[in-house]
Amino acid sequence: MNRDELRFETLDGSELTYTQSGTGAPALLFVHGWQGDRSVWREIIEALGDERRSIAVDLRGSGESRPAKGPFALERYAADLHELAQELGIAPAVVVGHSMGAKIALRFAIEYPAETQALVLIAPVAAGNAGFSEKGEAYLRATAGDPAAARSWLRKTISSDDEALLDRLGCAAAATPPEAVLEALESWMHTDLEAAAQSVKVPALVIAPERDAPEMQERRVAALLPNARYELLRDCAHYAILEKPRAIVEMIEDFIRPFDSARFASSAQDDTAK
Repeated sequence: MNRDELRFETLDGSELTYTQSGTGAPALLFVHGWQGDRSVWREIIEALGDERRSIAVDLRGSGESRPAKGPFALERYAADLHELAQELGIAPAVVVGHSMGAKIALRFAIEYPAETQALVLIAPVAAGNAGFSEKGEAYLRATAGDPAAARSWLRKTISSDDEALLDRLGCAAAATPPEAVLEALESWMHTDLEAAAQSVKVPALVIAPERDAPEMQERRVAALLPNARYELLRDCAHYAILEKPRAIVEMIEDFIRPFDSARFASSAQDDTAK
């Protein structure tokens, strides 16, 4: 697979690193979660192959998009994606988000509906207030800048005892500056998008890992979206994108296939008109 690693400067002077591969439309724009980076999408993008144009970006303050100034918040992340999509000319795109990245994708669809072809939300955090207890919030805050605490938390996000996988996730978390970790946490925990989400009319696929309490939040996210499909993915936890990449690719391909058909039909009509 041909893959280009590139950098993009936002309007406020921050630099984002992203990976681009494949061709075709619609493009898929991949958004990682809290304390992650674009590398979590590697297996999924490889499985999609060169016939899909895939862009995976390190959010500001994450991965190789460092150093970067804030705010590290949903609105700013969505604006960064908007600027990148405009620069690459990929709109409307299928925006694929995991965890916090799914909430960023939702914010993107709310703010930039004309640039959103569809949404794929994998293990999304709550669209409204996350509803954690005071103790739960403190537990997550304590992972900022503490590799051991972050590893302990990350262990709960996978369903196996795969130490290599934990190392991979831990490295991404350790590379994220504490200020970005904490500010992003406050944003995704306390930003309420439930009412606004009901205005999102594009097709949406919500993928709920079986061992990630789907009844608590993923199903609710799907219920908020007028044109959403809910899929339960067996035998995996929150980081299903690493545990079940091929199963997720099959779900994504099945979901976006109608967009391919519509595009080919439109092209055929254009050719006939000529």
